[in-house]
Amino acid sequence: MQRSPREHFWNTLIWPLLWPLLLVQAALVALCVLVIWLLGWMSPGYASWSATLWLMLALLVGSCLNVAAFLMLVRTRAKHKETRLMQQLVELERHTQTLANQQAVTPSDQAPAQGDLSAVLPIARLAQANRVLSSVATSMTEHSPPPLTSQSADDDAKRLLDDLHYEQQQVRQLLAGRDRAREESRLKSEYLGLLQREADGLFDHLNEQLTTQVSEDCRANILEVRERVADIRALLMNLVEHRDVKTEDSAGAVPVTSALRVLVVDDGPVNLMLARQMLENQGLYVEGVSSGEQALERQQQSFFDLVFMDIFMPTISGLETTRRWREVEATQGGRKSVLVALTANADNTGREECLSAGLDDLLTKPYQPEALLGVINTWFPGTVGAASDQ
Repeated sequence: MQRSPREHFWNTLIWPLLWPLLLVQAALVALCVLVIWLLGWMSPGYASWSATLWLMLALLVGSCLNVAAFLMLVRTRAKHKETRLMQQLVELERHTQTLANQQAVTPSDQAPAQGDLSAVLPIARLAQANRVLSSVATSMTEHSPPPLTSQSADDDAKRLLDDLHYEQQQVRQLLAGRDRAREESRLKSEYLGLLQREADGLFDHLNEQLTTQVSEDCRANILEVRERVADIRALLMNLVEHRDVKTEDSAGAVPVTSALRVLVVDDGPVNLMLARQMLENQGLYVEGVSSGEQALERQQQSFFDLVFMDIFMPTISGLETTRRWREVEATQGGRKSVLVALTANADNTGREECLSAGLDDLLTKPYQPEALLGVINTWFPGTVGAASDQ
């Protein structure tokens, strides 16, 4: 419920000042009456009309002073309210003019100049600001985009639904592809496990055949076949254990930080690749060759601290390559490389044969990455740890 202007004026200016003065006036009248009663009660013989008149005169003078103080307070409060009103009015005109300039709106009648504002009544200035705001509102309504019709809203809703259905279909296809990939991965794991078990059984059977009485040619063939089966077992073991490991990109590869130079000699490309990968992941400098001839050629070109030598290789076996390697080192008289045999023949006879050929150590196939790194730590302590920490 809105208040009337008169009621607002009364509650804002008059009443906050009037009721204290009324209380003072009532107190003054009560004091005068009390003084007259005391004089009449204490000395009734001396009471006269002159004293009463003087008291009434004092009461009249006090009332006049109260009225004068009331008017002065009303004037001061009215000045204060007027000052605040003019400040707010100036702010309103400034913001109104800013909106009008932004909307390029020209009011029907020009606003008075800044120097003439004091001569214009506040009511006229408020009316002018109201007209400018009305013009701005009209301009904004004219330039605003038309509201969306029900047909366009229905079209937008239909497009959104179509997009949602398409995205849902894509998600379902991705989920189905993920399920198929998981099933294929499970089947591959089962197949790899089956192949590994079959390879292990074949390897054990070949070991049993070596314990029987066979000719030297048959024994050599069995050893060669067992060496190939050992390579297959190593491949299957790495595939089963590292099936879910993804190859790191060049940005995440371990930098070559060790001065240790390693040569891997193996005619099996898979074993050669696996050995190089495991060693390079430790930050070592690794080269690989697939025959004894290539290994001897690399010996003439560069020195290698560590050589992993496959025993069963065509043309020149690992044992013969080792003998020739040691002969070259003996003629040169320099540093000697550490030669480690890679073989599946880990019995006493095979170990003695390897050591007598000039090999320093023996690593049995299929070997784990920990066993390969253990050999390096045995002959070169701290090399692998320093490379992997950096």
